[in-house]
Amino acid sequence: MYQLRYSTKVKVYIEIISGVVFLVCGCCIYLFFRSKTLNLYQWCMYMGIAEYVDNIRVLVQSWNIPVFIKYSLPDGLYCAAYILIMDAIWSNERGFVKCLMMALVPFITICSELLQYFELIKGTFDFNDLICYSVPPLVFIINNRLNDLIKR
Repeated sequence: MYQLRYSTKVKVYIEIISGVVFLVCGCCIYLFFRSKTLNLYQWCMYMGIAEYVDNIRVLVQSWNIPVFIKYSLPDGLYCAAYILIMDAIWSNERGFVKCLMMALVPFITICSELLQYFELIKGTFDFNDLICYSVPPLVFIINNRLNDLIKR
């Protein structure tokens, strides 16, 4: 079986581009379908692009997107973006520090959601959010394990 092997540099570029795409997609969902009171919209005002965002919001206001996409999917996209970009930044490292840096945000978000469930911190527990926080690290781990098996 022929296996295409990317150089480390190409892998890093792919991870950075994918991470940025996930981040932008999550931001677009927030900007176009969520409340204007979010900090992200305020940043658009400071950058002078709020008018463009408002124009798009008018165009998509009749779209009936599922609640999951509107409220939970951006969290998963942000988590995936973080993992990919951290893996790219730490591409030359292997070991505990890299694992710690990559797991930091997923661990905090998953714990935060669980603590909301047990009412130990303020917030509303959402099972969909928990799934969206959990899937990116699981996919990353499974993908890396499969790649390790293929390389053997």
